[in-house]
Amino acid sequence: MGAAYHLGAWIALAGVPALLTIDALMGLAYRTNTISDVKVISSRSGKTHRAVVIFPGYVMSGSTVGQAFAPYVADNDGIVVVNYAQRGVNVPQIYGKVMSALQTLRPVEVRIYGASMGGMVSKLFLDRYRQDHAPYGKVTLILDSVPAGKAYVKRPAFLFQLGCLFRGGPLTSALWAAADGFVAKPPAGKDASPDIIRAARRAGAWVGTPAATSQACFISKFGLLREDELVDVVQKTVYLQGNPPDDDPLVRISDSIAEWRFACRNLMVVTVPGRTGRWHLPLVEFPRETARAITAVGY
Repeated sequence: MGAAYHLGAWIALAGVPALLTIDALMGLAYRTNTISDVKVISSRSGKTHRAVVIFPGYVMSGSTVGQAFAPYVADNDGIVVVNYAQRGVNVPQIYGKVMSALQTLRPVEVRIYGASMGGMVSKLFLDRYRQDHAPYGKVTLILDSVPAGKAYVKRPAFLFQLGCLFRGGPLTSALWAAADGFVAKPPAGKDASPDIIRAARRAGAWVGTPAATSQACFISKFGLLREDELVDVVQKTVYLQGNPPDDDPLVRISDSIAEWRFACRNLMVVTVPGRTGRWHLPLVEFPRETARAITAVGY
């Protein structure tokens, strides 16, 4: 019995490279869309004074985050939210689509909200915003549990390198979805929508390994922050965190804050009320707390 079990285990392990090869070949024609999507949620008042641009986190559905936040922003706040492509994070393309959306809203003020990996995207977005002569003036930048690079993520470095090498296909996507069912999820707050939570979790489970690997590769290639490099396009920078921050399971929060402060000398740290540090970005589970932290007037 024991010998048969071990033989079966070795056969299974020997089959893994073959399965990955088949999956990679199938991945050449699986989820090849590289075009990001941008959604606009109009203000409740019908007139937009402030636009909140949302860059979601790793393998996160931007649409569900925008829907969750919408009831808790101000009446004259419009929301522009990014959904990353099935494969890859194309910042120039994202910039063009976000700016087109802002042209339709015509806001007086712009706030940029970057959640985890989305904070990295927002930094590169602002590099292009600078080149475009800052058409809406200096912005308020909200960084939420954002790593300052791959070294600030509590995951082995080889996983990011693997993301740049492996395209991902339908077999590993199915395994990703199956594994997600065993990952502990944060509890829902009293103001959360069960329907939005279900939609967000379903989207995250079935995002597909082409998105997961290419986004990991994007994180891997994010460059070092330079001293004061954002002060010319950012008037205020706020870093949101849970409590205690160093319990975050994915990001080295304290070290990341120190690095982001190097690039944004006026950085202010805000602990989101009611957010437990052991949960990384429970945005749709606690939308009111995060949305109010994003739109706080006193920044």
